[in-house]
Amino acid sequence: NHRRMRLFSTIGLGVVWLVGLMPWWILHLKSAGIAFFLANVIGYRRKVVIDNLNLVGAENVSIYGVYRNLTDLGFESLKLLSVSIPNIKKRLEFENIELLEKLHSEGKNVVLVGGHMANWEVFSLVMPGSLSHKTYAVYKKLNNEVFDEAVRESRGRSGMKIVEMNELPWIIEDFKGSDPILCSLIFDQSPRNPKHAYWTEFLGVETPVYAGIEKLSVKMDASVVYAAIDRIGNGRYVMRFSMICEDATNAERGEIIDRCCGKLEKEIVKRPENWLWTHRRWKHKRPEGVKLNPRKFTKFEGWS
Repeated sequence: NHRRMRLFSTIGLGVVWLVGLMPWWILHLKSAGIAFFLANVIGYRRKVVIDNLNLVGAENVSIYGVYRNLTDLGFESLKLLSVSIPNIKKRLEFENIELLEKLHSEGKNVVLVGGHMANWEVFSLVMPGSLSHKTYAVYKKLNNEVFDEAVRESRGRSGMKIVEMNELPWIIEDFKGSDPILCSLIFDQSPRNPKHAYWTEFLGVETPVYAGIEKLSVKMDASVVYAAIDRIGNGRYVMRFSMICEDATNAERGEIIDRCCGKLEKEIVKRPENWLWTHRRWKHKRPEGVKLNPRKFTKFEGWS
């Protein structure tokens, strides 16, 4: 059964790879059609999207735009399996990347943080050749081992090491005292166990957040930098870097999470369609006895 599953998965991967060979404009044409179908014909997760938008009080958000973001991400992820490095470099601009180079010159490790905005995956093929840091990206392992192997190999072919969270401890130990490293991760995922999450308000709603971002930053003795990504055209993006915390070891508990929440909120208010509203971000309620941590450093200013 395992061999048969690998065979079918390998065939499926071949089909996916062939789809990714299509020109960008054809992929985005297909994306537009499928987005319309998902939003208006079958209503894929439409209730989840509407419930999420209503919960946070977001108004005048294009439902089609939400699905178009989702399908663009899907098709562009297929494209990333085969696209050349020079091709993708033309599609991603960096603003204030000098901040990262300055931190490298000071010998500082960096934890690079972002949210599920637009296509956050494109940077994995561009950043290693644009930075002096040795680069790592934390990802969630796929259930299908054939596709998991393909994604890790594809995303890492320009030099970025793609690792699971449980692989980080030995990486950090291995590189202590050597050249600075940069570790990137997405922080707006829904924790599996709400009892062990860090609870705060995000977009005005009680929300569980992984506390690991602060623990990792302290263990790495790192600076924490936020990476905001914005879609500026079909398959074209700009990533903007800004400081969250120069020294994680001196930050107050909850400060890094608080400031990251503030950065992501501003991104979402500016481009609400670019966030993954199809995720059940608020499926958990805060368990009894679990503390709600107030926002002390940033504040959600609403949708105006």
